[in-house]
Amino acid sequence: MRRISLAVLASCAATPSLAIDCDEGMRLFTHMQGETCIPEGPERIVSLGSKNVTVPLIELGHTPVGSQGSLREDGTATLRASAVSTGVEFDNSDITFVGDYPVDLELIAALEPDLIIWPDWQDEVNMDQLTLIAPTIAYATDSTVHDGQAFFARLLGAEDQLAKAKARYDSQIAQLAALVPAGTTVSVIHGGDGGFWTSYPYGNLTLILEDAGFEVVDIQASTAPGEYPTFSAERLQEFDADWVFTTYRTDRGQTPADAIAAMENAFPGYCDVLTACAAGRLIAIPREEVTTPSYDAVGAAIFALTTHMSNPFIQLAN
Repeated sequence: MRRISLAVLASCAATPSLAIDCDEGMRLFTHMQGETCIPEGPERIVSLGSKNVTVPLIELGHTPVGSQGSLREDGTATLRASAVSTGVEFDNSDITFVGDYPVDLELIAALEPDLIIWPDWQDEVNMDQLTLIAPTIAYATDSTVHDGQAFFARLLGAEDQLAKAKARYDSQIAQLAALVPAGTTVSVIHGGDGGFWTSYPYGNLTLILEDAGFEVVDIQASTAPGEYPTFSAERLQEFDADWVFTTYRTDRGQTPADAIAAMENAFPGYCDVLTACAAGRLIAIPREEVTTPSYDAVGAAIFALTTHMSNPFIQLAN
């Protein structure tokens, strides 16, 4: 079994090839950092992002040999969002845990991968190091479920499967959109240190909401993509909308109570300021289902939103 020492990886740098011709059994693949020759049918993929890479790979029919994962409080590793999206975890599969942040390069090399997928948030390990082990392609973790699934379908040759999943998404969105009156506003907000934070777009939650006809409030929509600004408590009322959403991380053992507590800590009595909260239209939902490039996860989120919109006991917006 091949092993590459960290000393070698640290001292070497891979030079991107300018050639466009690939060896037999390889093909040219375009990704966010250029073009790379990869196996025509990769069999030993190592994923460096459990939620953003491992989950869509599994969903499209390919189980990687190794994956990054998150550590629970008890020290055990988990594939973030995978259990609820695919049913696959480290403890019920042959996927090897290769570390969290940063990943273990020696362990990755020992798996003898034929392809490595590097998400751009895993920036403590660079592609020059990884390409010494195996062909490496880069994935943009801020991709929507549509762009993310298209990327992996192109990689795995699963375009037919992708088309069916997209058709299912369109039907689910149509069902939700039928419940959304024109002009219905929405915001996504979280309690944080010293105020409230948001982002725009907020993963696939924003995609779902806008596809269903919701209108995002100005203060959130004005946020630059990829930024997570914190706003003072004095601006809380600007986040008020017909519907307000917040999220919590189930992989860290969080519950809706944690999301609500964060809001209360940022602004005691916040619910009196947000009319949506007073009317029962502030909803806390799991973060994994709305930030994972998985049509199964997104479908679960759409169903949850449809259920809330269908509740006849919630005071509806005027």
